[in-house]
Amino acid sequence: MIGTGGLTFLFLDEADTLNALVARVVPGSDGDPGAQEMGVVTYIDRALSGAYREYQHAYRTAIRALNAFVRQEFGATFFELDAADQDAIIGRLEKGDASGIDAADGRDFFMMVWAHTVEGMLSDPTYGGNRDAAGWRLIGFPGAHYGYTAEDMRYGKDLTTKPMVTLTEIQTLAREQPELFFHRTGPTSPAAPAATPPAETTGEAPVLQGASPTDSNGRSQ
Repeated sequence: MIGTGGLTFLFLDEADTLNALVARVVPGSDGDPGAQEMGVVTYIDRALSGAYREYQHAYRTAIRALNAFVRQEFGATFFELDAADQDAIIGRLEKGDASGIDAADGRDFFMMVWAHTVEGMLSDPTYGGNRDAAGWRLIGFPGAHYGYTAEDMRYGKDLTTKPMVTLTEIQTLAREQPELFFHRTGPTSPAAPAATPPAETTGEAPVLQGASPTDSNGRSQ
């Protein structure tokens, strides 16, 4: 179950339920981490306190409805069931066949959790999920490097030999060696054209090109 500290939005029973749910979306183990082992619930919890604040109500009401349905069917909460029963419940959610939960709401909730689970597995570890960059290692992505060459970006390029870099490490490097980020070498800028010195003042009005000079009475000469 989820630890007692670190949650920013979810209550403990909600976090335990969600943790069990994401563990069935992408199962794993200590040697082969899945969503639970990668800390996906931490990612979702933090997101619900920030960028995904608009989903707070959807998560809270759906988790409570899910546990009410499970208690009615099994006399326990979702996270207390074994994996087989949890999978059966998820299947009913996908089909819209969970009593007490609107069919569309059940399917929408599962799809929302599925999408956020994938995000949590593949986002930068700075945001709480993808613990130890396990999700990135799974797909061969070396992380938040300062830049990638055209060769690196070539389809099929093997990047597993590049060192793993996270945003936290980039931020640390920016603090310790800011010159790497603010002083870039590049082509020399062309020199600015020399300023034209002002014409010597003679006290006479300048004559426009094509115009005839005039006498003191304003007549053309």
